[in-house]
Amino acid sequence: MRKIYIISVGPGSRDYVTQAALNTASACDVVIGMDYQVEIVDVRRDTEIFIQSDINSILDLIDSNAGKKIGVLVTGDAGIFSLSRKIMERFGRESVVEVIPGISSIQTAFARIKETWYNSRIYSFHGRPLHGLDEILSQGRVAILCGSDHNSKNVLTELSTAGLFLKGGRAAPILIYVCQNLTFSDEKIIRILDERDILNIPRSRREIIIIISE
Repeated sequence: MRKIYIISVGPGSRDYVTQAALNTASACDVVIGMDYQVEIVDVRRDTEIFIQSDINSILDLIDSNAGKKIGVLVTGDAGIFSLSRKIMERFGRESVVEVIPGISSIQTAFARIKETWYNSRIYSFHGRPLHGLDEILSQGRVAILCGSDHNSKNVLTELSTAGLFLKGGRAAPILIYVCQNLTFSDEKIIRILDERDILNIPRSRREIIIIISE
């Protein structure tokens, strides 16, 4: 019998980790996550810690620790493009004792630019092909999760070619932001006004693009 706890640990900083997540992680026999995720939670001295980011390796670790209370740390909120679905597909929904919700990087990005994220469409190109650009351009509010293979410069260049800067008008100018390393000490919020700004976007591992054209 597997006892899996999927624990959302927010966008990166411990300041954005809920007390429920900290309490759950500290009660687990096994904790699996990336190095920075493990560093921001509390674990017991006898807890087994596995530093891992590869999905299949994480699933195998869960499998090999059956019978233990296993905490799987996920970035942001477990309900947005996380390991939750993969875990339930392999081990069954009944194997997950609890999913601890958290603050997503999307929530944080919209908060930083002082906009609501109500009625926004969310896309992820983290390990996914760069498809659906026309659909993105048809939306009023969009959040795009970038990845190493499709960073913000790459995504915005493709969107620009597809007509991104023709989307707004004088009455309703388009707002474009690149949010990097949210909640970390090197956080950057970059306003994109035209194609020239895209060329100057610095490289970053963690990026979200926000586009508002309502």
